[in-house]
Amino acid sequence: MIIAMIKMIVTDTEILATEEGKLLGKIEFTLVGNKMTILHTYAYESGRGIGTLLMGHAVKWANENNYTIIPVCSFAQKYLKKIE
Repeated sequence: MIIAMIKMIVTDTEILATEEGKLLGKIEFTLVGNKMTILHTYAYESGRGIGTLLMGHAVKWANENNYTIIPVCSFAQKYLKKIE
């Protein structure tokens, strides 16, 4: 069995999760000063944990770049409460 690797791509306004060129999900965000506001989290395949992978990457990326996360999206709010 071959397991494809999920790749995370960060743009100026999104974090994309892709696998073999297929978009699995994304986070939409804005950056103002040192604040990263997460607006929406989308996972296009249920049951794979794509939203959780995206949020984990978002937290890591925000920490590496000294951003404070402001979770507007309800999924982001729940995720951040779990890891507190």
